[in-house]
Amino acid sequence: MITVAEMTQWFRKAFDETQAQLLAEATVRLHEDHVHREDFNRLTQTVERLGERTDRMAVAQEQTALELREVAAAHRETAREVQALTVAQQRLAESQSAMQSQIGELTSATKVMQSQIGELTSTTKVMQSQIGELTSTTKATQEQIATLAWSMKDMQKQVGGLAQSVGCGLEAYAMDRIPKILAKQLGFVEESSGPEQFVGTNGSQDDIDVVVRGSLEGRPVVFLCETKTNVSAQEIRGFLATADRVRPQVGCDDVRIFFFAYRASPEARAAVKDVGGYLAFPHTILVKPSE
Repeated sequence: MITVAEMTQWFRKAFDETQAQLLAEATVRLHEDHVHREDFNRLTQTVERLGERTDRMAVAQEQTALELREVAAAHRETAREVQALTVAQQRLAESQSAMQSQIGELTSATKVMQSQIGELTSTTKVMQSQIGELTSTTKATQEQIATLAWSMKDMQKQVGGLAQSVGCGLEAYAMDRIPKILAKQLGFVEESSGPEQFVGTNGSQDDIDVVVRGSLEGRPVVFLCETKTNVSAQEIRGFLATADRVRPQVGCDDVRIFFFAYRASPEARAAVKDVGGYLAFPHTILVKPSE
């Protein structure tokens, strides 16, 4: 007959002491109660399956222990990384402190520079104001210089071709130049340009330097032109009297007075405006009647 001690010894192969004792006692009781061999075999198989499961549990425990060791190693590595991060943070804090010190120095230098820039800006404004005054003062002079330079250059060019046939006089230059100025400034269409003589009823003779005939907007117009190097107010009034004598003999209802010169004083310009005439330098019309 199988005893509890024998069964316990046998169960110790797969179970601990308490489990082996309990299984041994249960087995003996079953045997004593006349358990059939078939039931005992099933019990044995169950016990064997329990043993296999126990083996698997032991393997799982070993695997768990290995994983725990790996976790512990990972924790140690994390601790090292945290320590390295702490050192890096300390170094970063030291760098930031040094940078803040440099920023403070740079801010001080910037304030000094801004102050210098403010002083320079004030100086620049004063200079700009002085330059503006100088520009206003010299504007009229520059205009006169530009006009004279253009006039001399254009005269040299024009006189080069006219001098051989007509002569070097101002009238020859004006005869060619005045129609071009009228065309450019007024849209005048030239028909003829040249000196003309007019004989009065009493036998007197009036010579006009340049008489320019043509049309404006399809209407006949004649310009009686007086040419002077430097026209004066007195000469303007004298030519106006000549024009009044000649006007009835021109053969045109629209006869206008035109002065061509290189220079003209403010008084002369005012006199031209007063008589309703035109005043032109070689490159443009300076005075014309009010429209």
